[in-house]
Amino acid sequence: MTVALLVLAGVVAVTDWFAVSRRHRVESLAKPLTLVLLIAAACFADLGVTKPWVIAALMFGLLGDVALLFTDESLRREGAGSQGPFLLGLISFLLGHLAYVIAFTRHGLHPVQLLAGGLVVAGAAALAVPRVLHGARHDGGSRLAVLVGAYAAVLGVMTVLGFGTAAVPTAIGALLFLTSDLTLAWGRYVQALLRGPVIVAVTYHAAQALILIGLVR
Repeated sequence: MTVALLVLAGVVAVTDWFAVSRRHRVESLAKPLTLVLLIAAACFADLGVTKPWVIAALMFGLLGDVALLFTDESLRREGAGSQGPFLLGLISFLLGHLAYVIAFTRHGLHPVQLLAGGLVVAGAAALAVPRVLHGARHDGGSRLAVLVGAYAAVLGVMTVLGFGTAAVPTAIGALLFLTSDLTLAWGRYVQALLRGPVIVAVTYHAAQALILIGLVR
């Protein structure tokens, strides 16, 4: 059942990617449905002590997805997104990352892989975070910049610990989550990227699925 749900989630995710590339409204259904299927897969999977935390992380991801859909709709209608839905999405994903932090810790961590993850995250943070924070401060003031900075810190910890699990799919998934979120933040606060929304969607869905797969016993 877990494998079947993962395959179905993959099919729906690909549908969402095409919808995002064409700005088709089917995204409003395909995007949250992908997470619903991943949550169902997690419920059937043998995840051991990490199970409640993985399910919680995916549920926060679903809430964040819905919030960002409202943000996108605001952008299409008014040309300027409301901060309310975006901030709800930001907080939801932050809580999801914290749930993954607990899941990875419960799974068990390895020092060499933690070091490797730390080096990767440090490099990515040095390249992207200062400009993202500058853009966030310009867009929403110091309060938004602090919130984005806190999110970046939790995202970084989650990525490092994902490496630390020594589960290759989970480590790749954590890295893809970092890529997805940095791409989204760069496009929102620095400058738009060519195919940015598609890159965000592909890396995000792959991240959630791979983290789950890597933690299955």
